[in-house]
Amino acid sequence: MNVDLTSTFKDARQLINTWQNRYSSAEYPQKVIMNIFYRKYTIQKMWPTIFNTKYSNWETAYSNLKIKYGEVSLEINPVLETKLKANDPVTSIKFSDFTSYIQSAASGNKEALKGIEYTYFLHRIFDELILIWVAMVVSGETKINAIAKITRAVLAEMPINDYAVIEQIFDQLGAEKYLQTLFIKEMQNNL
Repeated sequence: MNVDLTSTFKDARQLINTWQNRYSSAEYPQKVIMNIFYRKYTIQKMWPTIFNTKYSNWETAYSNLKIKYGEVSLEINPVLETKLKANDPVTSIKFSDFTSYIQSAASGNKEALKGIEYTYFLHRIFDELILIWVAMVVSGETKINAIAKITRAVLAEMPINDYAVIEQIFDQLGAEKYLQTLFIKEMQNNL
């Protein structure tokens, strides 16, 4: 990836550590998954108007998107549990997709817990890449050129009008490989 998401990864690690300390081992797995959906529902709610404001540069656009994200997240917070209970899908996932992992991790299965945490990191990377991509688009890049600048991948022109579509594109272009590199860096720094 051409974008440095080290600070996003560190922030995600800090949140994971905070939640581990705040919640019991039975509550923690569900709280991590809830936070994946909290971010995704926030971006989904922003999506219909996310491209409406234009900016002169992507850094300013990105800063304003982060502010807007903070505002919209306050609207999602009170309805998050209702959305989860209704199993409202967002991108390609829904809360029930994680039920067995949550139950297994809450019962002490360390592999299930690692899977939940890894999934959190992966979706955090996806969502950050998407916000950066949107920032580039609203500051004048075409959708395809913005992907190329972020990933160095050249894609054929295609319609990208949906949050799920851009997430899938970043998934196919190796966001997970980037995340694995960040995990390796973190392990090396802890030695």
